[in-house]
Amino acid sequence: MRSLRSRAVVAGITALGTIGLASGAAFAAPASGGTEHSSFPAAGAVFECSAPTGDITATSGTVDMVDHWNVDARGVFHETGTVHTSGVTLQGSNGDRYTVSGASWFGGKVSAGGAPLVFTDTEHWVLHDVTSGGNVKVQIVSHWSPGSSFTWDKGTCSAPEG
Repeated sequence: MRSLRSRAVVAGITALGTIGLASGAAFAAPASGGTEHSSFPAAGAVFECSAPTGDITATSGTVDMVDHWNVDARGVFHETGTVHTSGVTLQGSNGDRYTVSGASWFGGKVSAGGAPLVFTDTEHWVLHDVTSGGNVKVQIVSHWSPGSSFTWDKGTCSAPEG
């Protein structure tokens, strides 16, 4: 799993701006874009969770991502992406086994000159304890626009980085 800029919104906006500049320069005036589908192994990804659960590590399964971007006729770069899991199993630091459900979504845009205009990241993951019952959550919404930003974090865990 990837934490898609949830606690690094400004860094993500900077990256988005850099990508937007490069894409804007690479494409002609007509609108253009693309979509990329990718998958990678989840094993080793760590959800950092507060006590009493402790960290929970993925042991198997796949993370799937869809990333879509386009440059409109005005040169504004738009990007949106989703992340979900397939068959991911996890193990807690106490030995309990977990499954995961949920998804992550992000989107934003930068001007033709590379100035960030807006960026939002949402993550909602539920880690289901199949050994002893119960669950823990990642629940984060981060938003940035010129002159305003916020992060709303109501979960007990943070999503894996990277």
